[in-house]
Order: sequence, then C-alpha cells, then structure tokens
Amino acid sequence: MLDLKKDDYISMYRWLFLIRYTEEQTVEYHHHSPITELPHSSIGQEAISVGTCYNLRLDDKIAPSLRTRGAFLMKGISSNHMMAGAFGKDILETRGKNTSHHLGDANKGIIAGSGIVGSHVPIAAGAALAAKLKKEDYVTVAFFGDGATNRGDMHETMNLAAIWNLPIIFICENNFYAISTSVKNSMKVDNIAIRAAAYGIPGYTIDGNDVIEVYKTTHEAYDRARKGEGPTFIECKTYRWRGHSERDPRDPRPPEEIEGWKNKCPVKRFREYLIDNKIATEVEILQQENSAKREVEEAIKYAENCPYPPIDILTTNVYYEEV
Repeated sequence: MLDLKKDDYISMYRWLFLIRYTEEQTVEYHHHSPITELPHSSIGQEAISVGTCYNLRLDDKIAPSLRTRGAFLMKGISSNHMMAGAFGKDILETRGKNTSHHLGDANKGIIAGSGIVGSHVPIAAGAALAAKLKKEDYVTVAFFGDGATNRGDMHETMNLAAIWNLPIIFICENNFYAISTSVKNSMKVDNIAIRAAAYGIPGYTIDGNDVIEVYKTTHEAYDRARKGEGPTFIECKTYRWRGHSERDPRDPRPPEEIEGWKNKCPVKRFREYLIDNKIATEVEILQQENSAKREVEEAIKYAENCPYPPIDILTTNVYYEEV
C-alpha cells in the first residue's frame, strides 16, 4: 500500500512539471544568451528524481549524477540558486566555480559531484559507511547512468557495500546511451540490475518513467536499508529526449526511437493518471503548472541580477592553505 494522499500526488506532479520547465528554460537560455553552464538535459527522465527523493529525510544523503538535477530541487536547493548556479553567479553552493550540475550542500544532504563518470559513487559509499559507524539510520542514494556501470570503481563500490552491508541505494538511470554508445554495444545483458546478484544484493529493473513505481520501489529499499539489511540496486529504464549535451546538435539515435519514447513522457503520463483516477482536476493541475512556471521565471530574474563572484576568491578552495 502506498502512503500517498491527494496532496502528495499533486505535489509530485508539481515537482515533475517544475523540473521539466526548469530544464526547458535552461536549454532555451543556453541557446539565446551567455550562460556559463553547458546543459546536459534530463528532459524525459524527471520521474526518477521525483520518485526517489519524494519524502526523503533531511539527514538522508544523495549523490546526484550529471543528469539528476531534479534531485537537487527535491532535496532543498531553491530554484533561484539552481538557475544562478547555471549562470555561474555567486551563490553559496558554488561561488561560481561549478555549475548546477555538480553543486553540493552538506546541510541538505547533497554530496557534491564531479565531471568524472561514476567518481561520486565510491564517495556515496563513504557517506553510507559513516552512517553505519555512527549507528545512524540515514540512507545514501547514489545516482548514475548506464555507462558508469561498466567502470571498475562502480563494481568495487558495490562489492564493498554488499560486504559491509551499507545503507546505500544504487539508482541506475538507464537511458540506453553513454553519450552516443548504445548499451547494446557496451554490455551483453538486457537488464543491468541482474549484475546485483553477483554481489548478493537485491536488484530490480523498473519503469523509470512511472513516478509511482519509482517511488514505491525506492522507498521499499530505503526501509530495508534503515533496518540494517544493506544495499539495493535499482535500474530505472528511461530515455533522454535531447542529445548528450547542447554542445553538439548531431544526435546519432534513430528519430523514430526518440519519438517513441516521447510518447512515454513521464510528466504527461502522470498528469493523465491523476485526471483519469479523479485524484486531481484539470483546474488543479493547471494551477500547479502556472505556479511552477512563475517560480522558474522568477528564478531566471534572480539569476540575471545575481552578481558574479569577486576576483579575490579565484584561488580559494583550490590550493592548500596552512593554518
């Protein structure tokens, strides 16, 4: 049984729409104005961020991947700071030295990432180890793409997490392509989650475009981890609508494949679910959409007016300083 009430369903839809509109506006701004960030859009993958992060506790940790920017919003980063981070402006989380793809905030349980594929996963395991050593019951959620699952440090981390019974959940956002390399050319298995069996931990393959299925599966894994029953590997099958980044307009993927996945849009799908099941009316949904649009538009204004970082912080947090 899901513990979701009407307000939860409506809130989840607003998060889905907010993330989608944020991504769309970031892409639009990138193509028509000077913006520091090179967007690696998560359009089409929003259900993973919402389903995994909805109802996480403040002390729970997340280690987002390149395309999990919705998780930042879900975990407490404001739209203002997300947008200002994309603009390279002077916000507390980045000071203009990183973009919103990799920002972190320890107070909100967000582990800062890097541009190296999968490099954050061992760090996430370290956060989970800390919970066990301190006898605390927070969970750590590590997000990564299908490409990261072929890296050695990914498997080393899963092995250690299994041996040490760590409270970590591995979330694979399988959108079937590592930049332009299809999973068909990089692995022999159809479902990446079966690799979990090699480490003696549960592995699940689910529909990553179904926010309710993502929510249900991940929160069962969180309960398991909090009880001291160790890690879980969850493969969320999904698809990104745009290319790897906005730098290269060429997309080698078959157009019919892209259009087929657009028909499985997680935002539209959940919208129809709410209306068909009489959970929300068209008017209530429009209210949430308009509210989310206003939030993003206000965030853009905030980012435009936010100052760039001062020159005197250029080398701070770069070189070691003796105390």
